[in-house]
Amino acid sequence: MKSLGISVAFVIGLAVAGSAAAQSAAPQPGAPLSGSGGSIQAPLFKAWIADYQKAGGEPIAYQGQNSAFGISQIEAKAADFGVTAMPISDADLKTKGLSQFPFVISGTVLVTNVPGLESGKLKLDGPALAAIFLGKITTWNDPALKALNPGVDLPDWPITVARRTDPASMTLLLTSYLSSVSPEWKAGPGAGETVNWPIGLGGKGNAGISDIMSGTMGTISYVEYAYALDHKLDLVSLKNHDGTFVTPSPAAFSAFAASAPWTATKGFGVQTLDQPGKSTWPLVLVSYGLLRDDADPDRAKRVRDFFTWGYNHGDADITTLGYAPVPASVKAAVQAKWK
Repeated sequence: MKSLGISVAFVIGLAVAGSAAAQSAAPQPGAPLSGSGGSIQAPLFKAWIADYQKAGGEPIAYQGQNSAFGISQIEAKAADFGVTAMPISDADLKTKGLSQFPFVISGTVLVTNVPGLESGKLKLDGPALAAIFLGKITTWNDPALKALNPGVDLPDWPITVARRTDPASMTLLLTSYLSSVSPEWKAGPGAGETVNWPIGLGGKGNAGISDIMSGTMGTISYVEYAYALDHKLDLVSLKNHDGTFVTPSPAAFSAFAASAPWTATKGFGVQTLDQPGKSTWPLVLVSYGLLRDDADPDRAKRVRDFFTWGYNHGDADITTLGYAPVPASVKAAVQAKWK
């Protein structure tokens, strides 16, 4: 991840209890702009805020926890903008008095710590992945895994699952996928930002998962791609909707975007789970900004100015950090609504 030599107002991973004061008080007119949302977007905001200030923009604070935190903060008027990695429906946006716009695409990826297996060489499909997370496949040389990986020397090691203990959009995306490919998973743990995992070691956030993996051989887990890239974690190739084994990459995350019906809803919400396309990654996340309809006009304009700068000048940071930009046509549609 690129080094940023400028000091910015930036907060990541504050405990919910520690932010109680922020949850109960709206930003004051003279206070710096603030945003709240997930940790997935935190590296991008760090880069964008730094570069925005270099270009003459104002300081902005960002608190990164999870999507639920971002939604709750903007609903409570405790932030100038919220961020969610799961789109809110038009009906719920109307009820909450919010508007929504996409600004970056990323992916949830599977990672392993299996010495001898090069990154991207291990191939899994949905049923095998579900069987691993259900505890049905317990060793790396299980016949089902060998059948998916002919010619690959899979070790006779036990598989250790590492999974998130904190609420996360990535967990919701992964467990929704597992529910779609495995009736047993759907009837059991099901889908959610937190679920009752049948097996595994629990860690908080990407960092907690990374700590488990670095100290445990034979581990499999899931993190955000930019984090995996930055920490040099070994990636897994996954069979997609069209039956192709795809290695995760920004190009694979954005492959669905050109044909997605972005403007079919007022909030630009699109389905991203296991979408068609030969090169499409099955586990894609689109991050959305949230603004209050009744926000202070000056502060709302300044937030839009920041994201307009990001649309026009932020793609270099997006690609450097391992994300993918939203299509230019989508950026134009969002900005047209802001005029």
